Amino acid sequence: MNKILILHAFAKAEQEIKKRGVLKPSLTQMATELSAFIEEKENFILGERSLRDYRGDALKLNDDESDISIKQIAVINGLCQYLGFHNYQEFFQNKNSKRIEPQPDMIKSKPNYSQVVKLFIAASTIVFIAFLIYKYSHRQRWMVWQKDHYVEVNFDAKKYGVRNLKLYKEDRVLSFNKVKVSCDTIFFNNDNSVRFWYGKNKNKEIEYFTDLGLHPETGKTLKPITDYMINKYVCID
Repeated sequence: MNKILILHAFAKAEQEIKKRGVLKPSLTQMATELSAFIEEKENFILGERSLRDYRGDALKLNDDESDISIKQIAVINGLCQYLGFHNYQEFFQNKNSKRIEPQPDMIKSKPNYSQVVKLFIAASTIVFIAFLIYKYSHRQRWMVWQKDHYVEVNFDAKKYGVRNLKLYKEDRVLSFNKVKVSCDTIFFNNDNSVRFWYGKNKNKEIEYFTDLGLHPETGKTLKPITDYMINKYVCID
């Protein structure tokens, strides 16, 4: 099951990156996407190289009975969530479903990319709809990004759009905000730890946030503020 899990996670990462305008995502870009998601959801850091190694090990297996070992349970849980499953148990219960079985040409030969993309989109749609139905039936809490902060909302795909609805996280609602900074802003605590993180929005403009995590619009991992960034972009003469 770990073999199927890692292969499908990379397949979905490829499609998500393509949606952001990258025509041919590299393995490093896909692995970085997964690494950032795992860190955000499970608070566990696993380098992109390790994820690429897991994928490489999975591709080397030639029979359905063989599997790879992913030792970190946080990585397994994170990959399951990335694919739209609540946890590994839910993923495992669907092991016989066609929507999570890898196509033979995805593993053993060069794929027909057009066919693979169509199959992936169809499978992802089924998985996502099932995920939303499951979560809503269990009264999952939701939140959306509004201008400069997250707010809790009721599930309403028509009003907010499916892609804008995110699973509710109390720390995001209470402490994650987009703010304006100036040269007078106190960027570091007394122990020199950072108080702000930054990232570029869809218009390539730098924005600043009060906590680490992913940019609410682009989904890219925010970076901690540095003296270099302050001097170059904030304290401009």
